[in-house]
Formats: sequence, C-alpha cells, structure tokens
Amino acid sequence: MPNISQTNYPHGLAVDEKLAEPPEPAVFDKNETTTSSETENGEPFVVKNGDEAGRFLRDYDVAAIVAEATDDYRAIVRKIDFFVLPLLFGTYALQNIDKSCLGYAAVFTLSKDLGLVGTEYQWLASLFYFGYLVCEYPTTLLSQKFPIGRFIGLWGSILVATTGAENFSGMAALRFLLGALESLITPTFIVINGMYYTRKEQVLRTGAWAAANGFGAMIGGIIAWGMGQVETVGISSWKYIFIINGSITIVWGVIVYFFLPTSPMKARFLTEKQRVLAVHRIRSNKTGILNRKFKWYQVVEILTPWRDPQGLLLFLALFCNEILNGGLGAYGGLTIKSFGFNSLQTTLINIPQGFINMCCIFTGGWLAQKIPNGRIWVAIGMLVPTFIGLLLQIILPRSNVAGLLTGVYMFPPYATSLFICLSLPGVNSSGYTKRITLSSTAFLGYALGNICGPFMVKEGENPPYRSGFIADIICIGLQGFFLVILRWHYVRENKRRDRLLDEGQIQNALIDEFADKTDLELPGFRYVVSHVF
Repeated sequence: MPNISQTNYPHGLAVDEKLAEPPEPAVFDKNETTTSSETENGEPFVVKNGDEAGRFLRDYDVAAIVAEATDDYRAIVRKIDFFVLPLLFGTYALQNIDKSCLGYAAVFTLSKDLGLVGTEYQWLASLFYFGYLVCEYPTTLLSQKFPIGRFIGLWGSILVATTGAENFSGMAALRFLLGALESLITPTFIVINGMYYTRKEQVLRTGAWAAANGFGAMIGGIIAWGMGQVETVGISSWKYIFIINGSITIVWGVIVYFFLPTSPMKARFLTEKQRVLAVHRIRSNKTGILNRKFKWYQVVEILTPWRDPQGLLLFLALFCNEILNGGLGAYGGLTIKSFGFNSLQTTLINIPQGFINMCCIFTGGWLAQKIPNGRIWVAIGMLVPTFIGLLLQIILPRSNVAGLLTGVYMFPPYATSLFICLSLPGVNSSGYTKRITLSSTAFLGYALGNICGPFMVKEGENPPYRSGFIADIICIGLQGFFLVILRWHYVRENKRRDRLLDEGQIQNALIDEFADKTDLELPGFRYVVSHVF
C-alpha cells in the first residue's frame, strides 16, 4: 500500500498522522476476522477481530485499483440503488401490510368470528410487538449468519396459518410468532444501509425504503377492500386478506433469498473491482461493515448512559413515537368507522393515509439531507402536523365529519420522525456489536411503545378514543424534548473532539481503520447532526 502520512476524509478533516512504532505483526488466523494496514515503514498493522471489510481489502492492492478505476463512485452507487433498494422497498412494504392485516380485518367480522371480548382485541394488537420485543435482538444477530429471505418466507407461512385461528388463544400465538419473525427487518436494514452507503447518503436511502411503509398501507388497503367484497360460504372475508398477503410474502421471500447479498463483499451484481471500490468508499464512515464476533464491552457502552446517552434517549424518543403508532395502527380504521361509515367505506377512506405517509417520508428524508444541521429538526417538525390532527379529534364536534377526516389525514407525518431517528444508529455509532445493540435498544422502545399504545384507548368513551388522542399529544411533546437533548449531546461531543484536535491530539490513525472500535474509542469520529458529516 502507498505511504500515507495524512488522512483526508470527506468530513473536511485533514489529520497529520505520524504513527508510533508499530507492534509486532500478529500471525493471521484464517478463522479470525483480521484487519491490516501498513505503517510508513511498510510493516503491517494487524488487528485481530477487526471488521471483515478489512480482511477483504487485505487481499487487494486497493491503491492500484482506485488509481485505475474507470467507474465513477456515483455509477457504483446507482448500481447498488438499482439492485438493493427495490428488494428493501418490497420487503418493507410487505412487512407493513402483513402486520397491519389485523387492523384491516377488524373492520369486518374478525372480532365476532373469534369471539373477542373485553380487551382481547387490544391484546392481539400488542402481542405482535411482544414477539418483536423478545426476538428482535437474537433474530438480528442470526440475520448475519442466515439470509433474511428465510425469515420472510416463514412469516408469510405464519400469516397464511392465521386463517385457521378459531379463538383468541390461537390468534394470540400466531400474532406473537409473526412479530418475532418480522422483528429483524428494520434493524437489519439499518445495518445494510451502513454496509453500502456513506453517512451522507444513508438518510435519503432510509427514506427510500421506509417510504414503503406508506406504499404498503395503500396496497394493503386496496387488497383488504377487494377481499372484503368476496363472499364465500363458510369462509369469512377477512381470512382472504391473510391468505393473499401471506402467499405474496412467501414468494417474495424466495426472491430476496437469492438476490439480496449479505454484504458488498458478496454482491454478485458488482464486478470484483467494483466490490473493492464499494468497500473502499465506506471507509469514511468509520463505522465498519461486518464483524461476526460478539463483543460484550460494546454492549456495555450502550447500556451505561453516563458514558453514552444515545441508547437511552433513542429508546425514550421511539417509545413515545410508537405509542402513537400502536394506538393509531389498532384503532385508525375504527376511528374512521366511528364517523358513520360502513366497513368497505372505511377501508377505502383509509387508503390515502398510505400515500400521505409515503410522501412525508420521502420529503422528510430529502429535507434531512438538504437542510444544514437539520436532521433532528426535521424529525421534530414532522411531529407538528400529527399534533394538529390529534387536536382536531378532541376539539371538533362529531358532526364535523370533514374536519375530523382532515385531522385523520394529518396523522401520518409522525412516522417520518421515526425513520429519521432509526437512521441515527447506523451513522452515529461505530463498532459492529455496538451498532446492532444501539439499534436494538431503539427498537426496544419501538416495541414497548406499540405494546402500550392500544391500551391508551378506553372502550366506550364519548367521543370515541379521546383518551388515546390525549395520550398521543403528550407523547409528541415528550419525543420532541428527548430529541432536543440528543442533538445537544451530539453537538457538544463534536465540539469537544474538535477542541482536542486543535490541541494536537492525533485522530483518524490508520490502525483504527476497520478495527471494529466504537465511536468512544475513535477520537476522529464525529456525530451526525447534519448532511455534511
């Protein structure tokens, strides 16, 4: 490799790095992930248990490949976008459709057919997220060893099996299993973002596949409306919703199994040199790509908020956000039905919310990338329309159906705040185990919020669901507060590190590249508060 005395990163940092005497080079063990760089004397730094990207690059003359490359990096990004994003988009759309099938079925005869009484419907809505809560961390770890297509096919099978449920107990078990299998999707997608895209690119790509949340709501609503008109003796209309969506998911799982690579090092749609360039361009993230060795000390960093408060603050922000999602997901359709519409009318009226959701997520992702220092401010701003929509449900008379529906169509923007928050673990943490743990901590708040959300609603109150709307308004205010604190932490920490750099601290040392160190161990790491870091 070339003699490098200065490391220049796209963050605008140029750090003069006179490296100290290197340690004795370790012996390479083919069973261990190892990262290697060279010192100025041409002797290798070998980092045991480093990121797999370092091991991959070690086999190539990266400098020569970069010098000879005829491909523009933007061309490689476009190729990744073309092959990877559609698979993520389709999977995320199906995930949203499949977990929402209960809500679609609720406006038909599901409760009557299963003999649901009291709070049993609320428990069915929540049990999906109990499965999510219990299994999200282990399934995310398993996804690094097994293709996620297997999990997708399994949850499709669970969805089809749901049609055989005859009572609360049977449906409850299947909802738990569905949540367990779907739990790995979003955390795994956050990790995939970090594998293929720079930190600047990630928020827009997160918005691209997260927008499938709204697209799935539209398609799911259309399917539910169509199946609601099917009348077959002995088979309730709502069962066809599960059969059709489950069958589509099984087929999609096979497609994902064969076409979604586990990392850019395995991407068959790239040439060998393009794979090297794809990995090389991610060096500026300082977050690594893949490491299969579990490191407990990185878990401890996230679980000790006095050392790193990111985990706690993201947990609280997502908990508040998902209390809204849990309540609106379970009762959104029933809220519209309470305005005086029948089941089919309710399903049709609910479809535009998916389109609004998709547009908001696209717009929010674009704004978060374009507005200087605006990522978290955009997340907070997207809560405002939802706040107004909820307020309208409380203050408007029930006779003002147009006003109430306008309020309902103002609900979706809060989901944009969720996905901006979900992009943060991928860009604001380093160390593979730490990044997965931070994502899982955030999703712990996600799952608990969705569990609690349906129970914020009191049955039989007048006007309907008022208590849930009040709880949601309070949660919006709390989420905004936690995000302000999180942004303050990022800004303060960046300023502290800049000050140490000005005082002569050596940052961005070559030995740290792909060493699978955490952001607390990397003095050259800077936290994202804008589009430029």
